[in-house]
Amino acid sequence: MNFRASRYMAAALPVLAGVLAAPQAQAIPAFAAQTGEPCSACHIGFPQLTAYGRLFKLEGYVAGGDTPTLKNFAAMTQAGFTYLNQNVPGGLSADYPSNDALSVQQTSLFYCGALYAPIGLGAFIQGTFDGVAHQFHWDNTDIRLARPLDVAGMPAYVGLTFNNNPGVTDLWNTPPAWGYPFIPDELAVGNTAGVALSGLGQSVYGLGAYGSLNITPSDMLYAEADFYSQLPDHTAYALGVGPEAGISGVIPYWRVAYQHSWGASSFEAGALGLIDNPYPAGYKSGPTDQMVDVGLDSQFQWITITHALSLQALYVHENQHWSASYPLGLTANPTDRLNQLTLTASYLYLQKVGITETYNGIWGNADPSIYAAAPISGNANGKPNTTSFTTELDYYPWNNGGPSFMPWMNAKVFLEDTIYPVFNGLSHNYDGSGRNASDNNVVFTGIWLAF
Repeated sequence: MNFRASRYMAAALPVLAGVLAAPQAQAIPAFAAQTGEPCSACHIGFPQLTAYGRLFKLEGYVAGGDTPTLKNFAAMTQAGFTYLNQNVPGGLSADYPSNDALSVQQTSLFYCGALYAPIGLGAFIQGTFDGVAHQFHWDNTDIRLARPLDVAGMPAYVGLTFNNNPGVTDLWNTPPAWGYPFIPDELAVGNTAGVALSGLGQSVYGLGAYGSLNITPSDMLYAEADFYSQLPDHTAYALGVGPEAGISGVIPYWRVAYQHSWGASSFEAGALGLIDNPYPAGYKSGPTDQMVDVGLDSQFQWITITHALSLQALYVHENQHWSASYPLGLTANPTDRLNQLTLTASYLYLQKVGITETYNGIWGNADPSIYAAAPISGNANGKPNTTSFTTELDYYPWNNGGPSFMPWMNAKVFLEDTIYPVFNGLSHNYDGSGRNASDNNVVFTGIWLAF
């Protein structure tokens, strides 16, 4: 590691010393193979990052590497069983029953690590076969060029990134790209509303720049700016995410954060946002609407040999300006507002047994043209409001080493229970066809394998 970064590393050393003494875990085995560290050094379970994991990402994924080797390739699969409180007429998805469904919902291949370490060039590249949609697509991708600097005697890093998801570059597990749910159930009934920040992944590509400055060994400032464009139609189809997203011009994304570390703990507070200019539904030219997202986030972590606690909060406010859709009669209002709040608390004991509790709330003003009544997926009162509580239990069976035939394998056995007090605006008869919010309560259990 570059000497100039040593003062930054000092802030991570108390945490690293603790996790290195914990049982070994291999979340993405390619990173563990490159660094020679257990993945518990970088992760609280997975995919949540520790202080050392954030530093590894900040430096461009190059620590312990040089150029690509076979050890930089890895794979994972997620398989599960879905049970809803009430059946979904017609099936949970194409080729699936109305309830009690088994699925191998995701199988991914990765390249993870150094591309050319002497200049700080590294990558996280994921390609995924969606077992529910029966389609292969490019997934989260972040290719970085990072360099250390000295600014008035303070260690710093600057970097460039090519990526395909606003927030996938983030060091903290608060933005939607890496936030909870870590394993969403693709067969569950999804609510109607969502902010733009949550819905652009893989449909865009962008270039960005970021920088960090350690004003003290314990205090870091971070800033990032990225600019995204929609994928051309032929490229989108080739990458498995077609058709093109229908966005005009460039989407700016920005991120600022402050992190303070002490002992076995760290605290982060920050802000983020973007401006999206989509065409109205069904159009790819002409006037556009505008979505302006502004968010505040925070994270606290406490990590010892025995215990790991992580708390995250994210609030996003979206102003929706229907400059094109309203004159076409596609919205009932010229402007709307949407808010999203996610609160997550995770605890992991001995890197072996964990529990996560999450609250997610979406609310905004009524717009019956956007949120219309329809069986299962509709909003009878025209409001986007949805509230959910999720409890997740996790078990990591191979944190003391994988099976003899594949010692680098790791796994996460999980059980998620999500309840909906409010769904698409109402608790009872939310869709106008007799379905209640609690009918969409879902239990999702399965295994996440990485090898």
